Amino acid sequence: MNIKIKLTVVSLLFTSLLVGCKDYLNVPPDATKNEKDIFGNYFMFESFVDNLYQYVVDPFSFNVGSPNWGGEAFSNASNDYANVALRGDYISFSQTCYFGSTSTGTSSGLWPLSWMGIRQVNLGLSNIKLLNATEEEKNLIKGQLHFFRAYYHYQILSAWGSIPYIDTVITRDALTLPRYYDYKGKKNYQACTEYIVEDLDKAAALLPVAWPNPTNNLGRVTKLAALAYKAEALLYAASPLMNEASGNTAIPDLGLMKRAAEAAGEAIEIAENNSDIYGLVSKAEYQTNYASMDKSMVWTKETIFNRTPPSYEGSAYDFGAPAYSRMGSWCIPENNIYGGARYQNTVTQNFVDYFEMADGSLYKPEYDRDNARRWDDRDPRFRMAIYVDRDYGSDARSDRTRMDLYPGGKSKIGNGGVGVTSYIIHKYWPNKATINATTSSANNTATRSGYRYRTPLMRLAEVYLNYAEAQNEVSGAGTMAAGMTLSALDAVNKVRNRVGMPPAKIDGYPYRSFREQVLNERNVELCFETKYWYDIRRWKIAEKLDGQPMYDLEFDKNWTPSSFTRKVIPFTLTFKKRQYWLPFRQQYTQLYPGFPQNPGWD
Repeated sequence: MNIKIKLTVVSLLFTSLLVGCKDYLNVPPDATKNEKDIFGNYFMFESFVDNLYQYVVDPFSFNVGSPNWGGEAFSNASNDYANVALRGDYISFSQTCYFGSTSTGTSSGLWPLSWMGIRQVNLGLSNIKLLNATEEEKNLIKGQLHFFRAYYHYQILSAWGSIPYIDTVITRDALTLPRYYDYKGKKNYQACTEYIVEDLDKAAALLPVAWPNPTNNLGRVTKLAALAYKAEALLYAASPLMNEASGNTAIPDLGLMKRAAEAAGEAIEIAENNSDIYGLVSKAEYQTNYASMDKSMVWTKETIFNRTPPSYEGSAYDFGAPAYSRMGSWCIPENNIYGGARYQNTVTQNFVDYFEMADGSLYKPEYDRDNARRWDDRDPRFRMAIYVDRDYGSDARSDRTRMDLYPGGKSKIGNGGVGVTSYIIHKYWPNKATINATTSSANNTATRSGYRYRTPLMRLAEVYLNYAEAQNEVSGAGTMAAGMTLSALDAVNKVRNRVGMPPAKIDGYPYRSFREQVLNERNVELCFETKYWYDIRRWKIAEKLDGQPMYDLEFDKNWTPSSFTRKVIPFTLTFKKRQYWLPFRQQYTQLYPGFPQNPGWD
């Protein structure tokens, strides 16, 4: 998206509800613009709206850490964000990095930025009457505002649980809205979701399927984005954890599942009817969903929403060696060769086991000792998402860039590398982004000058899987939502066929059920995109991980079959029932009686 202007008058100069500051709108003394100047002109109003995109948090950015909060990857660094989560220290986990603020003191986490965004939206909507513009221009402004009010509430809701829905500009004295309430026959979490859906419906009615001048408007939210998030919000609200938090039993809410399937179905219909704009990228292009090598924004036909403006550090750090170094903090095995590698996250064998064999059968531990099947006879997404021993970190293959992930190998922790396990995250790190293999300097930027990465916050592949999950819960894998010609089974197979995997079965075989098949497909397709943590929470299966061992796979340099042995990582994974919801900072729960702490965090 082309951010045309950054206003110094209103857009970034307030701290919003519950952040803790006294003044919500601090206009600098030298400001000369009044409300009519800002909100009366389409160009100025659009610039005001542009700042809402900058409050979106990328969960894999340098400031906010790694998104492997559910145990899919592990770091030996005690202060790594994922490590903090896996230890069960959710007070620190919720107050720093992605969800809170960074150690630098910058308000860059989801909590402060979401409330800032909500307040800015409400300021915009309260002043829309001042806008002197065409009806089309007004609709574009209003559509984006309604989308972001829903989006930012949804980000907080899905992590902390029930919150007030703020749809007006309020003062500190008016902070009396309760956390728990009824709306449209729903309670608490689901009541808040109904407000979110209302705003997303308004956004979908106002936003275009595609913006004109796609170069300048790349990344702006669309009708498809509004419907995709409506579907996800309803899917989450229908899930056992959220249904229970809304005063019901911890089972799926079929009414909300039906609405989720219909919303996802509508989004899919739009995408498939506009195949020149939207679609699943090919297997060969798969990694372009996550990184680019020519400084271009990371955006494909499959992308529905991600954080499009420059990162918080500024545009100078958004591509090239600085961006590479930031990604290198989480995904690069040897800092003396590649740079970065402060909080290396290496993938656990537990998570590797989720990837099927190439024929669609399940991986079996006995394959650990089969050199032909272990890593090469797998779902293609395995090697697109994860590096293994003897893979190269550069197209220019050399001893320097080969990954040696056996005990004693140079990529393993204690031997110059930082790999706790034998698996490195590949998804965001294309080979061409690495250093020149002919130099010994980790600072050489010749082959990474154009590198850029993004975490896709919503992809078309996820919309297919959201549809499949919801529709299966309503009436089974072989059924279709109203108006659809695509069954839940068909939707899963759209995602699988794209990478050449055999079709799923209507009964889910070799899984115990089609539900289990869909959830595993999500694990694989959406790995390292934050979705795993939300999925194990909303289905209330995260507590089963409490105290369970995490494994590495160890072996000798020569891959002697008998040497392959699963070793327990010396770490206790903790997930207690109270961790299903993040704790609020204590001062927020003391603002007024209607805003209590989440259970177990008092």
